[in-house]
Amino acid sequence: MPSTSTQLAAHDLAVGAHVARRELTLDTAEFMQFSTLTGDRHPIHYDPVYARDKGFRGPVAHGLLLLGISALGATTLSERLHDCMVAMTGTSAQFLRPVIAGDRLRLDYRVASIQPRDADHSLVSFDVEVAVLAPTPTRSGSPACVISLTFLLKNRLGT
Repeated sequence: MPSTSTQLAAHDLAVGAHVARRELTLDTAEFMQFSTLTGDRHPIHYDPVYARDKGFRGPVAHGLLLLGISALGATTLSERLHDCMVAMTGTSAQFLRPVIAGDRLRLDYRVASIQPRDADHSLVSFDVEVAVLAPTPTRSGSPACVISLTFLLKNRLGT
């Protein structure tokens, strides 16, 4: 389906620019769906008693689930990059503290780097900070993880 949004290319982006934000809440049903999909059935991810016995408020999100929800395709920016997107080339993550079932999350996307690859393309990295907003008011807004997503983008539209 053709995009109706104003299209961007690598040269339209600036390092440090905040380019997208989304919020969501993960619950135990989603943890179970992810567990079923991946085959990771460790009880820390679905058993509240087990998780509390290990010192957590409840079941802990899979690290790969957090990586998955950071997908650039889930943001409004993605539609604006349709015409310049060539490929996703890498990802990395640092997990700083647990995300617990029921936590409200905010994902903020910033342009981390733009590295020219050749005359027509650049590698563009976006840092995604996943912050817990609730229900932990004493740590509200503190990052639970930082994810880096790297893409090969066209420098200009029409190239």
